Amino acid sequence: MKILMVLSSHFPPDSRVEKEAISLAEAGHELHILCYAKGQEPLYEKDNQFTVHRFKTSNFFKNKVSALALIFPLYFSVWRKQMLKLHKKYTFDAFHIHDLPLSKTGYYFKKRYGTKLICDQHEFYSNWIIKTSHMNTTLGKVVGILSNWEKYERKYLSLSDMVITVAEPLRENYIKKYGINQKKLITVPNTPSKKIYNTNNIDNRILDNFKSDFIIFYAGGIDILRGIDTAIVALKQIKKEIPNVKLLLCGRIVKPYDPFETAKKHDVKDLIIFKGWIDENEIPSYIAASDVCFFTPPANRDEINKTIATKIYQYAIMNKPVIVSEAKMMKEFVEENGLGISIQSQNADEFYKAVIKIFKNEIAFKKMKDDSWIWENTVKPLISKYNTELL
Repeated sequence: MKILMVLSSHFPPDSRVEKEAISLAEAGHELHILCYAKGQEPLYEKDNQFTVHRFKTSNFFKNKVSALALIFPLYFSVWRKQMLKLHKKYTFDAFHIHDLPLSKTGYYFKKRYGTKLICDQHEFYSNWIIKTSHMNTTLGKVVGILSNWEKYERKYLSLSDMVITVAEPLRENYIKKYGINQKKLITVPNTPSKKIYNTNNIDNRILDNFKSDFIIFYAGGIDILRGIDTAIVALKQIKKEIPNVKLLLCGRIVKPYDPFETAKKHDVKDLIIFKGWIDENEIPSYIAASDVCFFTPPANRDEINKTIATKIYQYAIMNKPVIVSEAKMMKEFVEENGLGISIQSQNADEFYKAVIKIFKNEIAFKKMKDDSWIWENTVKPLISKYNTELL
């Protein structure tokens, strides 16, 4: 099949998109990716696994017009124009839409040209969007009232040929809440690829950079929904017992959240090392250089309680102790496999105590040896679906 993956972001660095594209290409499909251009990135880029098509647009369009997608149609019109230009050239068999917003545009091609529509849900979008920082400003709340994402989600997932979720409870949500035909729903957890996450893929220079520090590590998006403030606030107490402690953050900060403001307020700014966004190929080295890794999001969303974040698998595969919040699936996964400690989200005192327990070796952790939680295994339902029912 000729497949166009549509991503309303930049590419790279979306690792899930890349892993799926590579896996489908290796299964014999022709893969194209359409996304935004950034800086001096080429508008056309081809390698032996997939082709990337990029188009330039303003930050206003990416950030503001996209937020108003259900109110004003400009967002959909611009994307449809870009997709149509490529479809006329390549004649795609399937439009694989990453995340919910552009599902409507994908359906346009299904209805007009008879192409397949695949909706790849990286999260439970309608539940996630209402908790984001930009949707909780005064203007954001007004936009939220006028934008019925739940209705939109129900409609276009129902009209699709396949819906991909990242966790089984989210799959069940779509069946029970929206009545979506379970035959077209599959679960593909966003697990790490063994090609990247292995002990041979370690840069010793990165290990050397941090060998004199006790490193608490986080990798991923840095925003209000991640529970990073909990770790920052705990640093002052931790430093009393671990003088060489450092909090290492790797990822892109999503404004208006500012971790440095929290650090400044609690007088721990000098204990934070911020690396910004790093290439995924480097993440194993940073994990290997760390003493404990964490992800402690507030457990106040249906979506966060019913998924296991990719970073948890990444930490575990590299055999590092993990601190998580009480988010249901992550807590159960970590505790049942003996991989770490769970705390109450937004409880800095519990975070401090968990770090000290790890530092003093008061808890015996198991190494994760189960290969069922690597990408090469978890992607199999996606390959099977494309190779049988969608052909």
